Amino acid sequence: MRYSKATVVALLFIITCSIFAAGGIAVTDKISLVILPAKIGNGWNMDEVDYLLSIMEEQALELGRFQLFPRADLQQIMKERNMSEFGVSDAIEIGKLGGSKYALLLTLTELSSAWSDKSKSYEATSRYTIKLYNIENGELLASKAMESSGRSKDTGQKAITDALKSTVSSIWLELREIFKLEAYVKSVSGNNVVLAGIDPKLAQRGFIFEIETSSGGIGYVKVTGYNKADGTVVTKFMYGEKPMQYDIATEYPTPGIHAGLGISTFSGMFGLGVSAWTDGSDSTIPLPIYVGVGTFLGSILSYTPAYVELGAGFKLLEMGRIGVLVNGGISIIGLFDLDTSDVIGMLYGAFAGGMLTYEFNPSLGIYGSAGYSMYLSDDGLSGLSVQLGIYF
Repeated sequence: MRYSKATVVALLFIITCSIFAAGGIAVTDKISLVILPAKIGNGWNMDEVDYLLSIMEEQALELGRFQLFPRADLQQIMKERNMSEFGVSDAIEIGKLGGSKYALLLTLTELSSAWSDKSKSYEATSRYTIKLYNIENGELLASKAMESSGRSKDTGQKAITDALKSTVSSIWLELREIFKLEAYVKSVSGNNVVLAGIDPKLAQRGFIFEIETSSGGIGYVKVTGYNKADGTVVTKFMYGEKPMQYDIATEYPTPGIHAGLGISTFSGMFGLGVSAWTDGSDSTIPLPIYVGVGTFLGSILSYTPAYVELGAGFKLLEMGRIGVLVNGGISIIGLFDLDTSDVIGMLYGAFAGGMLTYEFNPSLGIYGSAGYSMYLSDDGLSGLSVQLGIYF
């Protein structure tokens, strides 16, 4: 069945209106945005505010989705008006001046850092509120109080810098939830799904789209590239219900990394483990990283063990909802005296293993992992580790 161009346009318009009504804004082209500090609270200074805006500008260029009001022009306006903070009316005025459609006001509530005896490092906290306005009519579209953290073993300032980077990442992820990319299915051939109706440069490799099919089912596709000749986005069908021509595809934002909590065993001991990984396919986190931490209900050399694993992992196989990953790297066991909370010693070694995952959707699933760890110790400590859990 074929549809006219007018029908497709009308369909996209209806879906756009429904998404906006649900609290999201459908995006098919670059978003013009001005970001302004609405209020600066305890611990913040103008250097840190300027650094925050500068890395937001850098990440906006990397995402390719947002066209920001130039920071140099903003600094000039602040200097001319002798201002460090902006209100809604200022944001609307400046936004109109720069041709922006939306304004993001940042209320920077608190920024602090302190030494933590528990983590043996400086820990920093950034608290802030974001408010998004439509410049055309001044309507408040979204408002959320947020908090980010950072850490450094060197100085408190480095911990603050880490917290500011985390702040920017959290804000952009929140904006991706609000401004979701939208397209429609142009063609389906086997597992190759071509999307159109969107600037292909906005849909980066690794981005996931959720497609509500004509029959009411849900399917997921992952961006693998784009076709320069006809300006379409090329995707691979992941799992769910197969889409059909003219089905609407909406971005499914993910942070680019999975974290799982599970029950684990090692050398006859049971415990609790946390794993985090990415296969490197998402452009936001291009490195294939694997991290594991946990503890066991048992003892090594009469002390309570806790482990940290750090290495690399990559996806070996992907079959619909099922994925197979392999990983390996260094492993460290810390031996703790629970009576004094002191670290008695450290065991160093290496690990290698694999992981089987089953996705319910791109951000939730279950996993099982198995690996072998070997440590440099007098008793030749080594053993098989197994972990079962849920990830998100």
